[in-house]
Formats: sequence, C-alpha cells, structure tokens
Amino acid sequence: MSHQHKESQRVEIYGGTGGPGGPGSGGGRGGDGYGPTLKVEAGTVHIVINHESKEIPRIEFLNWLSPINFFLRQEDILRVWQEGTGEWLLADSRFQAWKTGSRRTLWCHGIPGAGKTVLASIIVKHLSDECEKNKTLGVACIYLNHKEADNQTPPKLLAALWRQLVYGRDISSIAKNIYTQHQEKGTTPSLKEVLEVLRSSLEEFSKVFVVVDAIDEYPEVQRPQLLQYLAAIGSNINLIITSRPHIYPEPSFPNLETLDICATSEDIRKYVEAQISLSPRLLKHIQSLPELEEVIHSTINSQSVDGMFLLPKLHIESLSTKGTIKAVREALKTLPKNLHDSYDIVMQRIEGQSEEDRTIAHSTITWVANAKRPLTVQELQVALAVEPGTQQLDNENLMSIDTILSVCAGLVIVDKQLSVVRLVHYTTQEYLNSIQAQKFPDAQTEITRTLFTFLTFDGFPDQSWSNRGAILPPLVEYSQYCLVHAAGEHEGQLKDMITEFSGRAVQWKQTMNEENLYTERKWDSPPWNYPDWPSQPSALWIAAAANLVETTKSLLQGAPLLQDSASQEIVIASYYGYAEIICILVEKGANINAPWRHHGSLLEAAAYGGHTKIVHTLLDTGADANAGGWSPLQAAAFLGRTEIVHILLEKGANINLSGGEYGNALQTAANGGHTEIVRILLDKGANVNAAGGRYGSSLQAAAANGNAEIVCILLDKGANVNAAGGRYGSSLQAAAANGKGEIVHILVDKGATVNAAGGEYGSSLQAAAAEGYEKIACFLVERSADINEAEGEYGSLLQAASYRGQAEIVRSLIKKGVNVNTAGGEYGSPLKAAAYNGHTKIVRILVEHGANVNEASGEYGSLLQAATYKGQTEIVCILVENGANVNAAGGKYGSSLWVAAFCGHTKIVDILLTKGVEIHAAGEHYGTLLHVAAWMGHTETVCILLEKGADVNVPVEHYGTLLQAAAWMGRTEIVQILLEKGANINATGGQYGTALEIATKQGYNKIVSMLLKRKMKEMSSLMPQLWEDYRQ
Repeated sequence: MSHQHKESQRVEIYGGTGGPGGPGSGGGRGGDGYGPTLKVEAGTVHIVINHESKEIPRIEFLNWLSPINFFLRQEDILRVWQEGTGEWLLADSRFQAWKTGSRRTLWCHGIPGAGKTVLASIIVKHLSDECEKNKTLGVACIYLNHKEADNQTPPKLLAALWRQLVYGRDISSIAKNIYTQHQEKGTTPSLKEVLEVLRSSLEEFSKVFVVVDAIDEYPEVQRPQLLQYLAAIGSNINLIITSRPHIYPEPSFPNLETLDICATSEDIRKYVEAQISLSPRLLKHIQSLPELEEVIHSTINSQSVDGMFLLPKLHIESLSTKGTIKAVREALKTLPKNLHDSYDIVMQRIEGQSEEDRTIAHSTITWVANAKRPLTVQELQVALAVEPGTQQLDNENLMSIDTILSVCAGLVIVDKQLSVVRLVHYTTQEYLNSIQAQKFPDAQTEITRTLFTFLTFDGFPDQSWSNRGAILPPLVEYSQYCLVHAAGEHEGQLKDMITEFSGRAVQWKQTMNEENLYTERKWDSPPWNYPDWPSQPSALWIAAAANLVETTKSLLQGAPLLQDSASQEIVIASYYGYAEIICILVEKGANINAPWRHHGSLLEAAAYGGHTKIVHTLLDTGADANAGGWSPLQAAAFLGRTEIVHILLEKGANINLSGGEYGNALQTAANGGHTEIVRILLDKGANVNAAGGRYGSSLQAAAANGNAEIVCILLDKGANVNAAGGRYGSSLQAAAANGKGEIVHILVDKGATVNAAGGEYGSSLQAAAAEGYEKIACFLVERSADINEAEGEYGSLLQAASYRGQAEIVRSLIKKGVNVNTAGGEYGSPLKAAAYNGHTKIVRILVEHGANVNEASGEYGSLLQAATYKGQTEIVCILVENGANVNAAGGKYGSSLWVAAFCGHTKIVDILLTKGVEIHAAGEHYGTLLHVAAWMGHTETVCILLEKGADVNVPVEHYGTLLQAAAWMGRTEIVQILLEKGANINATGGQYGTALEIATKQGYNKIVSMLLKRKMKEMSSLMPQLWEDYRQ
C-alpha cells in the first residue's frame, strides 16, 4: 500500500450513515457516521478505527429527557397496599363513568391518612392491566412530594408522563431531534419542547389516563401552572387528581366530577389484620388469647380511625410495644383519636429510650425532616457518622440502617425501590414542624455543621470525581445544600465556618460542575447553578448568592457605600429573588440598573424569575422598565408572569419594544401559549402585525405552537394571515410543518395563500409532506396547492416526502402524475433522497415507477456506490435488479465493490461479485479489494474474496505481500486465513522483512507462534529430501 501522494490532499471517510445537513443553501454539514474513520492527508494515511456508536442508548436517552422515574415510586407504594382494599373505588359509578367517558376529570378529595396515595397506585395498577389488553389505551402517573418540589418542575413532570407512555414503544423522531439539538450544548429541553414530545406521544393512543397524586403537596405558586398544562395537554386525556379537602378543583377542567376518599371499615379491618401479622409480640398475645384480635379490631374501627389508615398503623405500632395482654387492653382504652396525639405518644416512646438511642433518633429525625430532598440510605448513614472537628470519616462509626430505623419508632421508613429514607407520612412532617422549635431547636445548625465538617475532609474536593467512572463519597452530592441550611437566624453561630467555606466555594463549584461529571451528580441548586459565577467570588458575593441575610449585614456593617464592584451581588440576588438581600444592598448604594449578560438587567432577571415583590422594589427605586437584551416585559411574557406583566405596563413599559429572540412581548406570549397575556397586551395596544423575531409575527408563533385560541384572537384583532417572514415564511407553513391541522383549516378559511413560497420548507404543502402530515397535505391539495412546485431545500414535493420516508404520500403523488425524476433540491432527485436516508420501501416504489437508477451521485459517483457505502443491502439489491451499472467508476471511492470491501459489507460484496464485477480491480489508496478488506480487518470479506479467486500473494507496496502487511497490522485472524489459503511465508520483499520478522519486531506473539508453526511444518516436510541430498 502506498503512503506517497503526489498531490496535496486530505480525504476523510466516515463509516456508517451521517446525520442530515442543516436547512437551506447555507445549511450545516451532516453529522459524522457511526463507523470507522479514514483520514488521508498529504504524504501519509492515518487510520482511526472508531467503533463507538454515536447512537445514544435508550436508557440514557430516557434519563436525559425524563430524569424523574415514577415506575419505581409506583412499585414502592404498591408494596404497602393490602390486597383487597380499595375495591370500593374501582366499583364506584363515578370512577366507572370517568374511565369509560372521554376527556373527563375526576377530582378525589381525602383527609390526611385516608390512603389517597395507595388508592392512586391501585388505580394505576388497574388501568395498567386494562392497557395490557388494549394497546390503544395509555396510563401514566405523577406522585407529588413537597420534599422534591425543586426537582418536580412542570417540564420534568410532563416529561415523566412521556417516559411512561413511551414504555415498550419507539422513541419519536421529534424527541431524538430535540436531544440532538441539546447534546452538544449540554442543555436541557424547554417546557415547550417537552410538551411537543409529550403531545406527539399522546397521538399514538385513543385515550390516555393520567393519575396525579397529592396536588396539595405541590407549591401553591406553581400549582395553577401545572394544572393548566395538565388540563390542556391533549383532547384524549382522562385526568384523575387526589388532594386534601381544602384544595378546590379548577373550573376549567373538562367534564369535572368530584369523589370523596374515605377508608371503609372493611378496608381498615383488612389493613389491621395485615399490620398485626407483622408484629411477633401481638401474634404471641393473640395466640394465648384468640379473642384479643377481635377486641383490637372493634376498638380501632369503632373509636378512633375516622376513615384513616394512618391512625391504625400508629395504633398497631404502639400496641406492639406492650409486653402483656393486660398492657394491650389498657392501651386500647386510651387510644388517641387524632394524629397529633398519636404522634405525641410515638415521641414519648422515643424519649423513653436509652440516651444513646434517643440521640440517634433525634439526629435521624433532624436530618430526614429537614433535608432539602430525600436522603439516600448511604447519605443518612454518613451524615450520622461525621464527627465534629474530624478530618476524615471513621468507618467504624457507621451504623446499619436497621439500627437507625429501630430507634425511630416507625416515623422513618426506607423506600426500597429508590433506596431513599422518608418520613412515614406527610402529616409526620407537619407534626415535626410544629414541635421543631421545642424539640429540635438546633436542627439547621446541626446539619450545617455536619456538612461544613464533611466538606473540609482531607483531600476534598478531589478532581478525579469528574471522571465518568469515579465513585463519589456518599453525602458529596447532597452537600450542595450546605449554604441553604446555613441561612437563617442561626448564621451567627456558624460565622467562622461560613467564612472558611466561602474561600473554598469556587473550588467546589468547579469540581462539582465539571463538564464530564454525570448530570445527576452535579451541584445544580442555588447558588451553584448560577450561570455567571465570578472567578474569585468575594465573601459578600457568596453571602448574597446564598441568601445569607445576617452574614450580608455583618459584612456591610460599617462599610462605605457600594460602588459598581458590588453590582454582581445585587444581580444574583435579583436572579434568585432574595428581596431582603436586595433591600440591604440598595440601602448601601448598589446600582439597581446594573447590567447582566444573560438577562440584560436586574429587572429583566426578576421578571423572568417571577419575583413579583422584587419587581415592585426595583421599579419603586428607579429601575428602567425597558432596559435589557429582552425587555422585562418580554421576560415576564415568556413564562406567563401575568401579574408582573400588569405591573410593568402600569409603570410605563413600552408594549411594542422590539428585540430579543421573539421580537416583541406579543410574539413571546403567543409562542408560550399564554392566552391571558396575549389578551392583555392586545387590549393595551400591542401591534398585532409587528414583524421580527424567530417567527416573524405573533400569528406565526401561535400557529407553530398549535394554540388555536390565540390564533383566533390574533385574527380577530386584524393579524395579517399572509404576513411573510420568520422561520417558516408564513403562518400556514408553520402550522403545516408542526402538524396543527385545526389551525391549517382556520388559516385557509381566513384566506391564507396555500401556494405562498418561502420559508424553511419552500411551501406549506412541502412542509406537511416532509413531516408526514398526510391529512394536512391532502387538505391543502384539495384547496388547490400545487403538487409540482419546485421550491425549498427539497426542490420538489416528491423529494420532500421521499426524504422523510412518507410512503403513502409518495404513492399518492405518483398517482397524481408527479414526475419521479424531477431534478433539484438538496439531494438532486426523489430516489437519491429516499436511498440516502435508507427508505427501502420508497426506493422500491420510485424504481417501479421509472426512477433512474444510474443517475450520477456527487461524491459517491453513483447511487449504487452511495447505498453500498451505507450498507443498505436491500436497496443495493433493488438497484442492481433494476439495471444499476455495477461497474460504474467514479466518485470519492472509485467503485461500489471497493466501497463494500472497505466498509466490510460482506453481503453486498457477494452480490456485486455475483453480478460479474472485476475482483482484481485496484483502488487509489489500498491497491486491490483484498488489500482494503484485510487492512480494515474485515475477516468475512477477506474470506469471500479469496473464495472468489483473489490472489493471496499479490504484491503490496512497502510491505511486500498481504501476509507481511497483515503481520505488521497485527491482524491475527487474517494472518491465519492467508496461511490457510497458501500465502508465501518466506516472502522477503518490502521494507520490513519477512512476515515472521515483522511480527517479532511488532511484538505480536500469537502471530509469531502461528508463523513458526507453519515454518516448522514446511521444514519437516523438507527434511527427508534434505537428508537424501546430504547422503549423496
């Protein structure tokens, strides 16, 4: 093989199928293929065999788009379900009507402890069984938890619904495209993108049941937004929600019905039986006195439970501590009739333990009740083992989780599926909150000291933690909340520790937000997720970033007025909504119009974050209502901050100020689907036809995002239905490209021009065809859309449909007489578009209807060569069977057979050789076909070429023979094949000696052994003749 090239050149060959290029004439290049890479540069050939697939594993994709997995929570809840309970709800006529009806909402109220969460899991299980029988039905659930509110954002919760619905099904191209867009940036999907993915999944079902448990545990400020999205995600949704009685249903929910949840006496009896069976002491008492069981049942059921499961659980745990039957009887006489009194008794049991056990219980309850998210078992164990003033963890101080649970009297449990520690019930949290000031006054101080001590351990932080395979010490990830726990009245007690940690905070920020660190390990809570950390943050900056009010006051006490150097402190305080910090800084002279590169101004940052109080404060102290990259008004409109929109308009914000991604506030609101804000802006004089921004107009933004109500509002206010501009060129194309059939009908009925040219797809018809929206395409054709138009990146409607794999649309167009060989567009012809993207069915359709199989194909020379390169065996067969020239030369790779040998597509090699292709033909860089197959390590291809007559001893430049070249490359299997086919082991040509000498120098011991055995075999066969010659 020659390493010398007369001309200066560089060629890169990527194995596998490359990604599509960007749109339009200025589109980006396609993504690299997934196979080997060959780079040929002036004077040398570099071969990089990269077999790592760029196809993201399914589970990694699911975890990226949907980090919350409710499958595990569902299983864990079902573990505590006593089989046979809850059947009353499934038989209730209101539940049955909800299940069989269309687009219905059932809102289930229940008092604390009534078993709402377990009933929700029973419903999910029941519906899942139904879905197994009928694959057109879907079911998904959400279990809300106030401890996880920071993580349970609307985008993540909606993505969790998608994750459940896609179980056992293919992931849509929409979802994959969103992943591709975010992968290189390292960003996460927006709410709008999550909704798009979820809605595409919902379309696969005739009906989807969505069960949402404990909506009352969701933050009150965010609750309306979540409910709004749940009510509007799809017309095929049947929604069931559980909550406490004080939460009232939204009237906007369709076909709303309510149902009260209350544990029945029969269910409570079954539950008590199950709890008794778990108590060895009670079972022993009942064995001695069988009637005691009925006494327990009747007392618990008749006197104290009030429709709750939780009270019986606490009662049985209390009775299980009694050592005699008499003690059980006495306890039954004084059973508490409410949860608070029951918890008081539990706390009395904890206080009655030994001092050591009591201390462990207090520390455990302190951590579990005050943790900012559920702790893992290991995190809790380490937290309890950290000793003040130490520099490392003493493993002998670690306790087993059984020991920890045993001293907590049932208040703390382990979620075995997720391996996290929880309080037994959310009412337990409420009870502990009510007694914290009395029983646990130093809870936050204790936790903070533990975390700060842990973070100063020797060797922390360790840069090696950023390695993908590294194992982080337990509690490292949770320690990001150290500053959150530090904030409050107890800051003064922690002054020295806060000061010491402030000096090391940036080091922890850098380590725990390394690019290579797994997302779930990163410190992604405030202040660590702030995007604009200084390289050397001051103690004041850390205090402002962490909302350390007392520390901020202390640092500023006696200090002169702040200058511009303090602008970053007030910026981050505005970003997170720390009103008290802002007031302190403003009093000290901080600049309220300080710029920030991400949100332009403090006011914009506060508006974006929804911090109403801070918006008021900033405006009242003279902040510019129109300052920023976006305007503050756009920032508020983007996330539907209605109250802030009102405030800004009252303070004189320019309603038509242009700029930013969406051009103006109206387009921003239309893009986000915020109907109320759209109405407010229009009523206040927003220009309905203002041009600019991503979509060109507010109407196009609303059309693209499928909000029919906003589309109608804008049209009623005089929006130009044919306004040109933006990504899609027109509102009609925007609706067609995104499959918004209802809006397509509205726009056409309002006079939209169906053949308007321009935009990403060239026309609305091409947009619908390219994205596979057949009904929309047919509708547009019925309304006189031109099926022979030659616009856009695909050049023709047929090429667009072929590229996207829309077989039925292709058939329909051909029936209507469209020319299958229409030239133009990105791929040159419909056949190329289909073949390049592996759409075998469409290739067959086009060829059957006269598509030219021998048209030239750019860098590949021919369509056959291109299909060969991509390993599309079936398409190769179709082309060959229909007259493709198998010997056609040209393109980057010379011939189809050479490409097949290079890529190791053995089946295609066999097909082409069967059709009479010359087996001894030489390529530009590797010589013969046998050379290239051997060089690339394609063992099967080498075998078939030798079987078909390739010369095993043909000369190879630089190496002498192929055997010598294979020895140089360490191709053990190929060396074996060549020896079996009679390769000359003694060949001496080339620069590196014989094959044996080469393998010895390279250190390939297996090849050396193979060659020596062959050498000895040859010598042994020659010995009789040599002996005879010697004698003579």
